[in-house]
Amino acid sequence: MQTRNKIILGLVVIILLALAGGVYYVVTNLDALVKAAIEKYGSEATKTAVRVERVHISLGGGSGTITGLTIANPSGFAAPTAFSLGEIHTAINTKALTDKKIVIDEVRILAPQITYEMNTDKQGNLNVLKDNLVAATPKQTGPVEKKPEGKPLVLTIRHVILQDAALHATLVPLNNKQYELKLPALEMTNLNGTPAQIARQILTRLTDHARAEIQKSAIGQEIDKFKDEAKAKMEEKKAELKAKGDEKLEAEKQKAKDKLKSLLGR
Repeated sequence: MQTRNKIILGLVVIILLALAGGVYYVVTNLDALVKAAIEKYGSEATKTAVRVERVHISLGGGSGTITGLTIANPSGFAAPTAFSLGEIHTAINTKALTDKKIVIDEVRILAPQITYEMNTDKQGNLNVLKDNLVAATPKQTGPVEKKPEGKPLVLTIRHVILQDAALHATLVPLNNKQYELKLPALEMTNLNGTPAQIARQILTRLTDHARAEIQKSAIGQEIDKFKDEAKAKMEEKKAELKAKGDEKLEAEKQKAKDKLKSLLGR
């Protein structure tokens, strides 16, 4: 009986040590796990490379800081990045923290740098990114996003604030004309979903925000002017081709008439 009790006690100690080891691993590697998750889900949502320089999460203090988060430009654009999000501060609601749900009270994005580029094909990088975000679906995240029991991890972010954003625009078709623009603050509330869905929600809103400000600014006026000129040239070319076609048609008609007259005159 004593031997049996010792065996049971030994198993309990081993199980406790294993559990403690698992908790220790998660706690000590939390920063790396969060960094990897941001890069994975962000890259899947944008279809470009998302990289993070450093993550620091303090569960005891209910806070987190993410620095050096960058989102690469889609292929076909010269600038290396579309977004450089500077410093991101988070306030984590530790009381509402469970193994299936994470509640973040606030995300504050400070001094992000946004690059807008119109390339030689007259495509805008933010438009392409927006298309990528819209095209992405939750299925693309795969089973990695799910907990072992098959239930997805769900995030709730109550408040997102973006402030002091700067936008750098380059219009390649207009001799690489460059512009600098300050963006007004952007606020989002009550975001819910899986990590991939949250990434899409935030990046889609941020992209739309930047595009809307571009359209209202002198940059938008230049783009509209460029588009109008391009459209006018296209219409002019079409009219020219039509005129040439009409002339050719008339010449063919006249040729047929002359041939007919020649035949009738014989």
